[in-house]
Amino acid sequence: MINIRKILTVCIVVITLQLFYVYTAHSETKIGYVRSGYILRNYEPYKQAMKEFQALEDSENEKFKKMTDDFQEKVAAAQKQAAFMSQEKIAEKSQELERENALLEQYSAKVFDRDSGILSKKYNDLIKPVFDHVNSIIKKTRIEEGYDFIFESESDSLIDADEKYDLSDKVLAMLEKEPMPTTVSTEKKD
Repeated sequence: MINIRKILTVCIVVITLQLFYVYTAHSETKIGYVRSGYILRNYEPYKQAMKEFQALEDSENEKFKKMTDDFQEKVAAAQKQAAFMSQEKIAEKSQELERENALLEQYSAKVFDRDSGILSKKYNDLIKPVFDHVNSIIKKTRIEEGYDFIFESESDSLIDADEKYDLSDKVLAMLEKEPMPTTVSTEKKD
């Protein structure tokens, strides 16, 4: 006797596969991409944040260069005077320069450390809200326009795509219409 359970199971599997095929054949995956670099280069809050960050970075670099130059001048002066100093005075001057060098290194770490430095923190404070806003607009575009996926074209994962799927200008237009939730600049305005 033929096992009726096996026949029913096979029939159900065949019907399920046919329904799945019909459903997937009629549904269309909608894919788009954005060029984040292009969006950011043309987005005013990002340009303002970068301008503010660059001004701070330039100021800190200039300050550190002056401190380093002053230290090097002191070292050079101590080397010239060493011939006229006692061993005790040379040791004293050497310790003084070592302390000053340690302070210089501490200042460098405080300002320039990639993880916890002043510049790193300021960059994150200025740029992260911009990135968050851009990403929220990209997500909003995906939802409102019915896209299943939006890729970043400037990353290594997207090799080539037709320009008709480029959503960068649409996202940029939405960014211009929808202002940032908080201000980017932390400078005091008079």
